[in-house]
Amino acid sequence: MDPTVKGFSFCLFEQIGISFCPGEGLGHSIAWLFRGELNKSLNANLFGLLAVAVLSARILYIWKELLLNKTTTKTGYSDGRNL
Repeated sequence: MDPTVKGFSFCLFEQIGISFCPGEGLGHSIAWLFRGELNKSLNANLFGLLAVAVLSARILYIWKELLLNKTTTKTGYSDGRNL
């Protein structure tokens, strides 16, 4: 995603004619963050950094659980059902 280009918005608020959208610029914020442009990221949306932190923490938690084999058993489900 090129954060310098303004594209189509999937925001429901904008689709019904309300100009305010709480997620406006979130994708651009994350794109700027991955490019190392923290100032531009924060200007696009303040929650971009928080979104990346929360998603990264969730991914690390899932990987940890998979590596420790706590989320599945030999049957494939944590409650013992067969696949």
